Amino acid sequence: MHTFRTFPTAQAARDYRHEHGTGGWIFEPEAKPDTLQHFTWTESILFPPDYSPTMIFNHPMTKGRTGQLLSN
Repeated sequence: MHTFRTFPTAQAARDYRHEHGTGGWIFEPEAKPDTLQHFTWTESILFPPDYSPTMIFNHPMTKGRTGQLLSN
């Protein structure tokens, strides 16, 4: 089972990753309205270290969204 953690900012995700030594990629989305939920989704997501960039961009939490991946 994989754990995906969300954070209000990419910096908060970086701090958590550093403090807990988790490794992994952080997806930092561009603010974009969610047409299904009618809100703007801006939380950063910390993915497990064994997820590749391709897996992350095809994951249901990121698919169709634009943003950048932040490495270690």
